[in-house]
Amino acid sequence: MFIFQFVRLFIILALPSLCLGQKEKSAGDIYIEVRKYKNFNGQSAEYEVGTFYVNENRNDPESRIIGIGFARYKSTNPSGPPIFFLPGGPGNSYLNSSPPYFKKSGGPLLAENLLGRCDLVFVDQRGYSKRGSYLKDLAFTPNPPPSDATLNFRIDEFKRFSTEVVERYERSNIDLRGYSILECIEDVNELRKKFGYKKIVLRGQSFGSQWSFGIMKKYPEIIERALLTGIEPLNNSYDMPSYVFNAVKRMWDTINENPKFKAYLPDGGMIEAAQKVIEKLEKEPIAVSEEGKTKPVQVIGPDDFPWWDPSAILELYHNQYNRWSIPRNYSIASRTLLQPLIDSGLGVTNQRRKQLWNDPAVRFISRRNFAPLIATADIWPSPDVGDAFRNPVICNIPVIFVNGDWDTKTPIENMHQIAQFFPNSQKIVVHCAGHSTMNYTVKEQHPLFIKKLAHFLETGTSDKIPENLTVRPYKTFHAPNFDIPVR
Repeated sequence: MFIFQFVRLFIILALPSLCLGQKEKSAGDIYIEVRKYKNFNGQSAEYEVGTFYVNENRNDPESRIIGIGFARYKSTNPSGPPIFFLPGGPGNSYLNSSPPYFKKSGGPLLAENLLGRCDLVFVDQRGYSKRGSYLKDLAFTPNPPPSDATLNFRIDEFKRFSTEVVERYERSNIDLRGYSILECIEDVNELRKKFGYKKIVLRGQSFGSQWSFGIMKKYPEIIERALLTGIEPLNNSYDMPSYVFNAVKRMWDTINENPKFKAYLPDGGMIEAAQKVIEKLEKEPIAVSEEGKTKPVQVIGPDDFPWWDPSAILELYHNQYNRWSIPRNYSIASRTLLQPLIDSGLGVTNQRRKQLWNDPAVRFISRRNFAPLIATADIWPSPDVGDAFRNPVICNIPVIFVNGDWDTKTPIENMHQIAQFFPNSQKIVVHCAGHSTMNYTVKEQHPLFIKKLAHFLETGTSDKIPENLTVRPYKTFHAPNFDIPVR
């Protein structure tokens, strides 16, 4: 119902030299293009897309100038402060999903509810912005994994990838030291000042929530309130295995009650099957060969335990190895350089690192989520943020936290831990929801809940917002399809 019209009106809010690219861009320049679209009422409205220019590394005045994309939807009669939408990742953008693209992509939820009521600003991440700088590396050639590849192979390959990338960029004019959450925080604050906003509201998802925590820590005086989903505190870039496993076990509870799985389950349900499989793999890895061949195509070890797939676990439990009779296919290189740069700079405190490494659920979840990044933290040149930044402090900004209890990317324990440092906060648990709790499934099933969250962003009022909500399970599992062995 949005009809996108390519009406191009160019506004320059900085130096005239930006107009035709006659001179190089300078830090502080901003370029805005005004476009028109038709809103839900069929009325013509304007919005802005643009690029603002900053130093790649603010600690080095000689660093190059990079662009960061943004979009802004101004309200003619705003009822509240402007709302800044911060995407997840690192390595995501809202510019192709904000209005007028709601119907095409689903868009960042709540933006649709607030369109026209407040100024809405969608900010790209430096190094992941098609309207500015975009960091990626396609030159790395990964080694094919051996049949008995372990976590050590992943770590060694990621070390090789990290070293090659950093050495390659050192021969360019690109300064990788500029890609940290600290610079992302300054980017938001700089754009805020460019638009003349005294205070803003934050709406962050996943890394966007972590980005928001950083802004609230450094500039609490500019934040009116925040709504955060997929909660990722500053010291939680790497997920605690036991917290991930808690979410997995909640999913397994539904497997235990599913009649399609009943014949495949031992008396102790999924947890007994998982324990038996792990014991088997720890005792002796399983060599799987193609039919008619003796050389193994895969050797299944403890690090290969498929905790995310109940059917695969039950196949291993019943000695069914067909799905493993193909060569391994690891994805070693990151899809965007921004992710290892920001995550290695954020890192974790020594205390959390020890907890991660020695967590009992490592037995099931493995260390795959954090071991490669910890091993390469000193290779990536993004600056370490320090423990003073990582550790939470009391913050009185009003915040609503929303997290799904099936979330294995940012487990719900993250929310419970960080909320105690926000005395004016409210926690909302969405049962059976995964990482993207704020998607159209929630909107369709609980439209009143969505309206109340939008009302909080607009006015700060959070009355009668429920603390618990249940949605249809975000994930469905297919039962095994092999014949049941005779017990």
